Amino acid sequence: MSELSHSQRSSGRRRPTPTAIMRVGWIGVLVITAAFHTVRGAPVDAAIYLAGAVVLTLDALGWLRVPLRMPADRDTASRRVVAGTLIAVAAVSLGFTPLYGPADAAIVVGLGVLLLPVAWAERSRSDAGPPGSAVRRAAILWSVVLVAGCVWEIGVYFLGRDLSGSENAFPALSDLIDPLLAWPPARVVLVACWLLGGYALLRRGRSS
Repeated sequence: MSELSHSQRSSGRRRPTPTAIMRVGWIGVLVITAAFHTVRGAPVDAAIYLAGAVVLTLDALGWLRVPLRMPADRDTASRRVVAGTLIAVAAVSLGFTPLYGPADAAIVVGLGVLLLPVAWAERSRSDAGPPGSAVRRAAILWSVVLVAGCVWEIGVYFLGRDLSGSENAFPALSDLIDPLLAWPPARVVLVACWLLGGYALLRRGRSS
């Protein structure tokens, strides 16, 4: 037993944790996405993804701290009512505002600014441990979905550039979804599902 302990101590550097590996992976994804948008001539999109990579890097290095503490107890009925009201108002607002217009952008950015500190806040829970198996499975599943979407977008972009007349034959995800989003009631439902999914992930993360 002592020999095993000695060999473990003398084995060298400490292995990176799964959280550190995940952070490095997502930073890399954001940097690659920023580079892709730069190549395709979308500097605003590239700047957004690069800013996300910078923020995650600063947080991983311990240089970024949100001065907000959130209790780790479960949501009360009043919190659920407030969250449900905000989700309903945002879904209706986004559903009936002009698609990709200034109001659309203002609402999405406002939601991000409002919820980022909540998602990033330090949990006031002394017994908080590593994420549970359900959270890890959800992280893997969402990672697969997002990476698949990125591969689709990159693939159709280069196919559309390299093959004559292939822009319509290989549509981007936004081109496939836009006809559905053009109908306001459908947009309301999709936005509500999007926000409810985010709220569920926040609740799950706080209780884990």
